[in-house]
Parts: sequence; structure tokens; C-alpha cells
Amino acid sequence: MIKIIYTINFLTNGGPTRVLENLIKNLDKNYYEIIVITLINENEMEVVEKIRSQGVRIVELNYKKKLIDILADRNQIIGQINGYHPDVIHTHGIVSTMIVSSKKLKCRKISTIHNSIFEDYKYTYGRYKGILFAYIHIALLKRFYKVICCSKTSYEVIRKYLSQATYIRNGIDIEDRKESNNIRGDIRKQLGIDKNATIYIYAGKLCVRKRVSQLVNMFDGNMADDEYLLIAGDGQIRESLEHSVRDSHIIFLGFKSNIANYFRASDVYVSYSFSEGFSVAIIEALECGLLLLLSDIPSHKECFEMDSNYYIGEIFEETDFVSKKRTIKNRVGDIDNKRASKEFKERYLSSHVMTDQYLKYYEVK
Repeated sequence: MIKIIYTINFLTNGGPTRVLENLIKNLDKNYYEIIVITLINENEMEVVEKIRSQGVRIVELNYKKKLIDILADRNQIIGQINGYHPDVIHTHGIVSTMIVSSKKLKCRKISTIHNSIFEDYKYTYGRYKGILFAYIHIALLKRFYKVICCSKTSYEVIRKYLSQATYIRNGIDIEDRKESNNIRGDIRKQLGIDKNATIYIYAGKLCVRKRVSQLVNMFDGNMADDEYLLIAGDGQIRESLEHSVRDSHIIFLGFKSNIANYFRASDVYVSYSFSEGFSVAIIEALECGLLLLLSDIPSHKECFEMDSNYYIGEIFEETDFVSKKRTIKNRVGDIDNKRASKEFKERYLSSHVMTDQYLKYYEVK
């Protein structure tokens, strides 16, 4: 039996956790013994229990969200990890990478990069500190057996610095796969939206990097009477956004743990994000049969370039937003497009496809 330890900051309903959860779900528990170590005391217990129910041991270290405190106990954490005698350690995030990169840990080390580190760190820490953190992260990753980017776009950047880098695109599956017209109708009724209206939806953080403010401004004043925009998520700009919107057809939902139900009630997933790794929300939207209306950035274009035989939506810039929105609205309701979205996701972005690619790096001779 191969023992794998996954290290992650915390377990929440966010993208990296969803990817990890789906990866674990597909591993053969008769062949792999799995331990998940979380560093920071921000776990969502519903997610923790869900992973535990798969027979996975979860060790919660419960540090406060201060890097200096975690690094001060680095040797103690390393000793604890060594005590489990792992064959493979798989890290998610820079903090756990800082710990696992230690030469005192002799097993196979793998790390997944869930973002575009140069762009994301710049937005998170500021320009100069962000660049510094990016190069520190890369220096630590040089000590790993394999570095796995979540998209080809991220890989094209990292490969210049790390010869052992590769990419495996994120893949997830929504557990409740039952088609339900009732859910679609119920959500629309709850929101006061006609069954024949076209609904666009964004789900994610409401922050500067995601350019949600610009997205909302593009819709505000550019919607027909039968169009609605749903904004699902929370963040530092939510309050200012809600106060600035004039159009009553733009509805702020807040954070929704059952976001798949709102996807099922919608028609088009939209994002004007400036930077992405490989968005889990896009994968969920495709699984629910939505078309995509996405900003013109490399990771979004990558999705469209994977197979041109499938029509899954449009890439747009601010200058052609209205025309691209009109184009995609004309495709809404076409059963072939709805089926194409789901087939595309199953072929390229399912959790089984992702897991099969990870397995070859877990095999320890």
C-alpha cells in the first residue's frame, strides 16, 4: 500500500479543495492510504467530514493565519510528517511547500500550482513583494520530484524555471448529477425570473483581480427585458458593487454552497477575470450544460482551444461585449449546445480524467 500525505492550508468549498476532494474520491483506498494535513484553522467542518467519510484521516494543525507562526514550528511539523512514514507528499499552496521542501523529508514530493503565481501574487501582495514571493515559491519547487500546473497556460510560464514541471488540468464532478427541471424552475420562481428569460451567472470572489466591477458595469444598462445577471460570491468589493448597480435585473446572491442549483437555473456562465489558473466554476458550469462567455485571457482561451469541434461559448473583450453577448444568447436553448457543453466537460475535465493522469506520479518503485 502506498501512503500519500496531502498538505493544504485549509479545507473549504473553494477550488483547490474541490479538486483535492475529487482526486481523493477516485483513488483506490485498498491501494492508497491517505492522510490530509491542514495548516490553518479555517476548515469548513462540512467539507472535513465529507472527506473523512471516504476513510481518509485528516490532521488539523489549527494555526492562525500567520505565516511566521507556521514557519516557527516548521521542524515540529516536519517531525510529525516523518512520523507517518509517507511514500508521497503532495502539497497545495506556497505555505505547505515551504515546509515540505525541507531536505529532512526524504519521500517523493509533488506539488500542484492552482494559480498563475506571478499575476496572483502581484494582486495579493503588491508588485514587488508579489514578484519576490513568486521567485521564492519557484526556488522551493526545484526540490520537488514533480510540479503540476493546473493548466497548460500556467505550465508555459513555469516550465521556463522548472524542468520537472508538467500540467494536469483541473477536473471535478458534481455529485448530484440528476437532471432536474424542478430545480431550474424553483430557483427562477424564488428569484422572480420568468422561465423563458436568459440568465447569465458569475460565481467566485468579488475582488479586483476577478474584475467583477467591470463585468457588472458592462451588463448594467446593456440588458434586454428578458435578461438577468446573477452574481454569486462574496468579497471586499461586494458592498460597493451593490450600491452602484442601477439595473434591477442584476441580482447579488452572496455565497451559495449549492451553487450547482443556480447554475442549473442559468444559461450562460460569465467571467471577466484578469487572471485564472483553471477555473473550477467553469468546469461546474459546463457540467450543468451552460455556455461560456469569458474574458480574453490565456487560461480562458485554453479551454476553447482544447477541441474546436465543440461549441461551448465565446471569448470577449470590453469593446465587443454587446455583440458577443448577442451571439451567445442566440445559441441559448439549443439542445445540441447544452449536450456539447456536458460532453466536452466529460471528455476533458472530469475528475476521472484528472485522477488517471495523477496516478502515474504516485507510483513509487
